[in-house]
Amino acid sequence: MNDKFDSSAPPLGHQIRRLREERGWTLAALARRVGTSAPALHRYENGWDRFRVDTLRKVVGALGARLDVRLVPAARARPRPAPTVKVLLKTLGPLFWDRDLRATDLAGHAGWVLERVLTAGSREQVQAARAFFGDDALRRSVARRGVDRRTRNYWGLILGGADDAS
Repeated sequence: MNDKFDSSAPPLGHQIRRLREERGWTLAALARRVGTSAPALHRYENGWDRFRVDTLRKVVGALGARLDVRLVPAARARPRPAPTVKVLLKTLGPLFWDRDLRATDLAGHAGWVLERVLTAGSREQVQAARAFFGDDALRRSVARRGVDRRTRNYWGLILGGADDAS
């Protein structure tokens, strides 16, 4: 077994899209084969990195691919500077398909914004929101009623809080 990690490999979502397109399949066609929704696959292909392992295995099987998981030491992350309001609105805007996200939403409804980011955002969107709002705001948002238990547990681990035992 080769333990060398190929850091030049494209992100998993890009690999899924490439294999799907090579087969000439639409998102809907792959979703039917996998037993999931096209929007879920769309999120995976576009950088959402909170894969459900069982879904990922089904995607890999449907594509006739092999899943090769490797653990590599993470580089120490440098604190990111908080994005400007304009940059954050552009970054988070795609998550708000039902309305235009505004600066007043960031200032007056941070919990609502963060709830959507935590449950549906990509890594980039979550990192930008975390840098902008801070960990305390994330902790409060994780406790909101609209955040499912799995997401609460995940962020409890990331933020060093207690997980939801219920």
